[in-house]
Amino acid sequence: MGRSTAFAVLTAAVLVLTGCAAAPPVAPAPPPSSPLTLREALGDPTTVDFCGLLDLPDLDDALPLESRPSPSMGSCSFRTKNALISFGFPEDRAQERLAGATPVARQDLSRDLRVVRTDLEGQPLLHLVFADDSSIRVGTFFTSPGSASEALTAATKTLEGAVRSLVAGKQAAHLGYRENSLARLDACSALWSDAEVSARLGTAVAGKGDLSRHRCFWGEQAADRLVRLEFGLGPRPKAAASVQEETLGGRKSFVQEISGGCTVRTSHIEGPGASRNQVEHALLAVQAPNACDVARELANVAWPKLPA
Repeated sequence: MGRSTAFAVLTAAVLVLTGCAAAPPVAPAPPPSSPLTLREALGDPTTVDFCGLLDLPDLDDALPLESRPSPSMGSCSFRTKNALISFGFPEDRAQERLAGATPVARQDLSRDLRVVRTDLEGQPLLHLVFADDSSIRVGTFFTSPGSASEALTAATKTLEGAVRSLVAGKQAAHLGYRENSLARLDACSALWSDAEVSARLGTAVAGKGDLSRHRCFWGEQAADRLVRLEFGLGPRPKAAASVQEETLGGRKSFVQEISGGCTVRTSHIEGPGASRNQVEHALLAVQAPNACDVARELANVAWPKLPA
């Protein structure tokens, strides 16, 4: 290498090093402070992986977890020792739906977020309300009165982790459903009309869903006559002592009578996470006199409309 070339290389190196040394440190971007809407936080509410918003180490330290959180369509669930916790269920019209809810004071809330509490049959539910009057919730289910405190702790920790992620501007992950997935159907309109459900239920009802479009209720949750349709993910169903295998609407189905009501489940294709050993399913639940007869009639109408 000649002297002129060596000098040029040395000069370039000095300039590079001088430039690096002279550059001022880059200050970290401040956290977002604008009002946070549900769609800004979650994106498309029909494909959100709600398990991705959980702070698993924090949950495991506080509880601990009895099962790894499992995603479904529009929700995520996990078990503690004495409770089942479910998280997700995006909904709109929060001010109307939660008019009688109890505000929950929190130190970590910003961006016009707020938390309120309701109770369903003695089980606490926490709702995170966004700036656009939409919400997501944490539901609890425990079987013994002594588990109420544990369930509420689990619900609170679940919400704390989600709030930290969302306030910091973390984008929710999404599940990649196939073209023939049940996730692409609207549970309130894909399989029945309101008139068809009303005729079989024996009372006038209208379907009410949420922003995920994966579940729909005909009738009020505490009513004597109710139909619920849910598209979800879970283990492949099978016959058992209390579960009867039948063919309904041309599909293998599993019928179970529960507490005066009846459920019918049929499986579909594998879920988006094959490693989780999940399959998609359609679950029909009926609360009514002769509930299993009503459920079979509805399944015979609905199941032929499911994608192949």
